[in-house]
This record gives sequence, C-alpha cells and structure tokens, in this order.
Amino acid sequence: MASTPEEWLEKAISEEYINNVKFDKFTDPIHIGMGDFGRVYKYEWKDCDLTVALKCLKVDPDGLDEKIVKDFVKELKLLLKVSNHPNMIKFYGVTKDNQGYYNLILQHAEDGNLRDYLKANFKTLQWTDKLNMAKEIVLGLLFLHDNDIVHRDLHSKNILIQQKQPKLADFVLSKRINELPRTPTTFGMDAYVDPKFLQDPGWEILDGFREDPVEGTPPQYIELYQRCWDINPDKRPETKEILDILKQIPDEN
Repeated sequence: MASTPEEWLEKAISEEYINNVKFDKFTDPIHIGMGDFGRVYKYEWKDCDLTVALKCLKVDPDGLDEKIVKDFVKELKLLLKVSNHPNMIKFYGVTKDNQGYYNLILQHAEDGNLRDYLKANFKTLQWTDKLNMAKEIVLGLLFLHDNDIVHRDLHSKNILIQQKQPKLADFVLSKRINELPRTPTTFGMDAYVDPKFLQDPGWEILDGFREDPVEGTPPQYIELYQRCWDINPDKRPETKEILDILKQIPDEN
C-alpha cells in the first residue's frame, strides 16, 4: 500500500496506464525554454526515433496529498485523451529525471510558438495560410470545449507550430497544476516584479485601448476580432460562431 505522496503518484500513474518512461531513454538535451514549474528541454527519444520536449513539473512532493495526486493523474489521463487531435500537442507520458522530478513527455514543435513564428514569417505567409491557421486554432479550442476543458491561458506562446499547423499546448493542467505546492524557486513574488511591466501596453487594454488593424486585412476579419475583444464578455461571439464566420471569409485577399 502506498504510504507517501510520491508512492501515491507512482502507483496512480501505473494503475491508469500512463506511459512512464525511464529517463535514460532520452539523449542529447538542449534547453529550449522555461515553463511555470521548471525548465523545458528538447531530447531525442532513441527507442521511438522521436524528438520530444520534456517539461519539468518541479513540484515539492512533501506538500502533496492523496486527493491532489488523484486529481493530477486524472488531468494526465485527460491530456492523453485529447492529444490525438491534429491541433493539440501530443502527450506521450511522463518520466522522472535525475533530480527526482516528473517531466511531461510532449511532442516537440520544430517551428516554435506562434508569436515567434509570425515574427519570422509574417511577410512571406499568404493570407490563405493565416486564415487556415486561425481556423485550426479555433478547431482545437472547440475540441477542448467539447471535452469540457477550458484552456484558461490561451495566448500566442501557448500555440505551437509544426509544419504550418498550429497545436494548442498547456491546456489541461492550466488550472489543476496551479493548486500544487511549488518549490521556492519556481515563481518570483509580485512585490519584486520589474515596474516596467506595469507600464506595458497590455495594461492599456483595461482602458479600452486596442491596436489599429493591419493594412490589407479583410474587413470581415477585422470586425470578427474586434467583437472578440469587446470589453463586455456578453457581446463576444461563441467559439462555434467564430469558426462559422472564419469559414465565410474568402481565402483570397
């Protein structure tokens, strides 16, 4: 019988058939970013001939209890369930690293996140490419909603790109993982946030300021995204309506 939180977690992962891969199966680590709970590395998974991303869940096991562990494993199962959709980042299982922390084994999107991808490719992408990406993002979001999942943290860095195809990431654990006890070094304290971030234009959104439309954008698309950022949530379109409108916008601009 499991008696410690770590044993609960290992037992639950085993019983729920979540793939638990030995850490020595991964080679050639390259640091590619930081997640909320630790570093993210690119690895080669030699047995499967795959390039994957390992996202560390740097959670203090001493603060876990059985309910949190069960809820966490439930979220992993849900992540496994939805990861087969073409607009979701694939989840392959978990592995425990040499420091004793669990890592999510995720598909590596070679083209990076949407924000960086658009910065590098915006001028060369055709309108058809941009419209198709918007449709696929909404298709992924609809799929989450059909599975009773609210993303809660959707932004351009949580949308990854693989061969021009957008894939949503960080969707299932976005709520539950924030309830887990964190190690002291995981987050800074609000009092020590650089004051320049409080002057960021993002704060102006609260006062109704919005960017000007990009030249050449179809008027139907402008009208749609302006409805989406309406300060009154009741006036924003539902996800299904967004997809319907996107399908009506001409591919050629």
